[in-house]
Amino acid sequence: MLNGSIYERELVSILSGSQKVIGKLSKKLDFLSKEAYEHLIKYPFFVTRAAGSKGADLIAVRFDMSMVIEVKSSQNPVLAFSSSSGKNQDQAERLAKKCLNSGIFLIYAFRLKNTEGDPWRMFKVPGEPMGRYRNLYNILPQIEITRNENFVMKWEDGAPLSNMLKYLMESNSK
Repeated sequence: MLNGSIYERELVSILSGSQKVIGKLSKKLDFLSKEAYEHLIKYPFFVTRAAGSKGADLIAVRFDMSMVIEVKSSQNPVLAFSSSSGKNQDQAERLAKKCLNSGIFLIYAFRLKNTEGDPWRMFKVPGEPMGRYRNLYNILPQIEITRNENFVMKWEDGAPLSNMLKYLMESNSK
C-alpha cells in the first residue's frame, strides 16, 4: 500500500479545507454533497498525519470534536483485514481499544480507486464513545465482522464522506 499515502494526503487536504482538492473532487458530486465538502473550506479541521504501523493515520480536530481516522485504499470494493498476515486486524483491534479507553471511537476511511462520485466511505469500529462522539458514532455504519471475528469493509456498505460532512455541518449550526 505504498501509494496509499497518496490517499491519506488527499483526505488530509479535504478535511483541512484545501480549495484545490475540494474543487476537483466536488465536480463529481451532487449539490448537497458538494456543499458539504465546500463547507470545509470555511470550517476546516486541523489534521495531522500520524502514519505508521503503531498508530492511526490521521487525527482531525475542530471545535470540540476529535476524530481518529485510519485510511485504507483499494481497487477492490471489499477489503478483508485478515489478509496480509492479520496485520490490519491486529492494528484495528489495538487502535479501537485505545480509542475506547479515551471515550472516542476509531473511524475507517475507505477510498475506492477509479470510481465515480464520492470515492470515500466511512465506517466505525465497534466501541462505546461518550458525549458528542456518540452522535457521530450512531450515523456511521459499523465495519463488518466475520464468523472468525475479522473485520471486512465493503465499500458499498459505508457512509459516503459527504454524508458524514453533512452531519457535521448540520450539528455545527445548532
